Amino acid sequence: MSQLLMHPSIVKNLVGQSRQCCAQILSGQGIDSIAFGHWLAIPSKQLLLIFRHQQCVAIDTYPLAA
Repeated sequence: MSQLLMHPSIVKNLVGQSRQCCAQILSGQGIDSIAFGHWLAIPSKQLLLIFRHQQCVAIDTYPLAA
């Protein structure tokens, strides 16, 4: 399980926030992210933030590509 998911306060802070706000929160924590489409990927944590209308609605994990 990802360390980020182990910290409910961080997850709670990301869900409901705008894409820009999520990127700023992650950057402030020293966590790199990659924005594309309706997602914001956090490769170091294998997490995917899912956005709808520029608002984070879910956080999911993903496996590393082989």
